[in-house]
Amino acid sequence: MRYSSRHKAEVRQQIIRTASCRFRSEGMDAVGIANLMADLGLTHGGFYSHFRDKEALVAAACRHGFDELQQRLAELLQAVPPEERLAALVEHYLSPEHRDRPDDGCVAAALGGEVARRDQPSRQAFTAGVEAQLALLANCPPLRAGGAMTASAALALMVGALLLSRAVSDPALSLRFLDEAKRALAPPTE
Repeated sequence: MRYSSRHKAEVRQQIIRTASCRFRSEGMDAVGIANLMADLGLTHGGFYSHFRDKEALVAAACRHGFDELQQRLAELLQAVPPEERLAALVEHYLSPEHRDRPDDGCVAAALGGEVARRDQPSRQAFTAGVEAQLALLANCPPLRAGGAMTASAALALMVGALLLSRAVSDPALSLRFLDEAKRALAPPTE
């Protein structure tokens, strides 16, 4: 039976959404194509009518995850005055809720270590996502190029703090990583 191009596009998006969540929560190597497709009620062979290989899916899943986060953060920033944007973004990103939901959170914190060992298509998609996050941060005063805290430094601090807060077994240490990163990113008081 032949499916419409619209149906095929919807199935492709469903595969990408599910893979993006599962890659972030379980890790890329833990998610096999056969079990991913079976969980969606699809056949393993059907995967190849949507993607050339797993690397193509990883790249698409990275783009999707970054796009989701970017959309949420942009909406968050639009809801607050410019001078409060950095604080709102930091509070959201370095929250226990974000820490506890890697499947729905930042691709950089969930998959950065794994993407570093992937092929170029995945790394290029990851890089584009990081660049979009940097652009978003660069529009949050007081982050300025050449300032005490640049967008690159802020992103590195936030991703590192979130990653470490997820990795440690001590709940107090986990919260300390989040709280101390928030303090480091707080605008200076005059």
